[in-house]
Amino acid sequence: MNNPYLLKKQLQENEEELSNYLRDMNIWQEQMKRKERSPPKPNEKKKPKINPSKASKSKISSWDYSAWDKFDVDDACKEVDTQNELKKNDNYGSSVDCLNNKLQSKQSEGLYEKNLGNALVQKQKWAEAILRYTRAIEYYDKDPIFYANRALCYLKTNEFKLAIIDCTSSLKLDKTYVKAFQRRSAAYMALGMYNEAKKDIQDVLKLEPNNNQAKVDIEVVNNKIKQGEIQKIPDIKCQKTNATNNLQSKIISSKMLCKEDDKPIQVVIPDWPERVGCKQITSIHKPPHLRSKKPFSTLKINDVQANQEELNNIYLLQTTLKEVCETKNKDQSINKEIIPMKKNSVQTIKKHTAIPPVPLTYVQLKQDWACLQNDPKLLFQYLKQIPGKRIPSIVRNSMDNDLFVDILRILRAEFVKNGCDITDYLIGISELPRLQMLVMFCSSNEVSCIKELLNHVSNSVSENTFKNLKESFGV
Repeated sequence: MNNPYLLKKQLQENEEELSNYLRDMNIWQEQMKRKERSPPKPNEKKKPKINPSKASKSKISSWDYSAWDKFDVDDACKEVDTQNELKKNDNYGSSVDCLNNKLQSKQSEGLYEKNLGNALVQKQKWAEAILRYTRAIEYYDKDPIFYANRALCYLKTNEFKLAIIDCTSSLKLDKTYVKAFQRRSAAYMALGMYNEAKKDIQDVLKLEPNNNQAKVDIEVVNNKIKQGEIQKIPDIKCQKTNATNNLQSKIISSKMLCKEDDKPIQVVIPDWPERVGCKQITSIHKPPHLRSKKPFSTLKINDVQANQEELNNIYLLQTTLKEVCETKNKDQSINKEIIPMKKNSVQTIKKHTAIPPVPLTYVQLKQDWACLQNDPKLLFQYLKQIPGKRIPSIVRNSMDNDLFVDILRILRAEFVKNGCDITDYLIGISELPRLQMLVMFCSSNEVSCIKELLNHVSNSVSENTFKNLKESFGV
């Protein structure tokens, strides 16, 4: 431990662990002392009580008929009933005593947790105090002070909704608890619910008319309510002005739809060719303020087998638009002369097509190659501007078998014919990570193409590079 910072940190952690251990030991000792002081639980069985009437009476022998004549059966049944009732009352009393003892023990444990929470509140440890008060409520949930104290901690941690819930539960148990009203009003004030806060403060003044804090709070609440009412007035005025502006815009738009002579604009209907069995639908124009505001109804679509006549009508409807377009094109072509295109002009267009720049990714390379695939000369010019050693960085792990074969074909067909150097391209292709797999899927003609390219390069390359090329291509 040469670092003094780490040494200091370790000492602080050890001190915290020791303090926590001692605190737990003190709590355990106090709990054991409280259990020793508490009254003993009635676990021991009580001795059966001896009934004097039953003890005094002796059994009647079976042969004493005179005694049996004097025996009163009703009195004997009454005695048995009274004995059973006494037993039931004794059992009920013992069960009630057990419940009272349990409640007293829970209440004492809840008070102990509450005292610990109060000590933490004095140290302003709000989170730990909340845990103590929740334990107190779990032990005994019929004390309003537990809920009110936890509500105070929630106010300090800005959890206002939880504070309101605890205050309401406290007031359900005790409707005259002033602190619960005050803390709930503070939570309402923090949330901007001033009317609810005013009701709680009024309840405090009813219970304690001389409460100075409540008098101050009600003045603050009244000022807040007045400020809110003053802010609402300009908002209402703005809403009214917006409504009037909307009405004016609607009126202006309806006037714009009409001409100066208050006549609606005539809708121009196109001259569609008439068809037998077909209806012509015209649009009806309505201004916005006259349009219906009902929601659109959903149409139910049923599957129906169409007849041959209906199919013919559909075909006629489809052909109408084509006929109209053809008539328009004929009218336009009357005043214009059609100039026929020559084959040479098509060739010049192909020659002047722009070659794309050097690609940066495999996707660009694939797209450019697909655009120029029909013309091998354009592919030759496109591949010529790409440095051969840059092919692995462009393609990486995405080389396609079709593109691989096309590149080899262009190298053999165009580069070799034009006398261009292809060593850099072969070296770049040999550095591809999936080269052996690509060669494995090649046909016999494609493998022979690779061999021709390697033989073409063998004279212009050293022996080591030529061996490396052969090993990488696997030929």
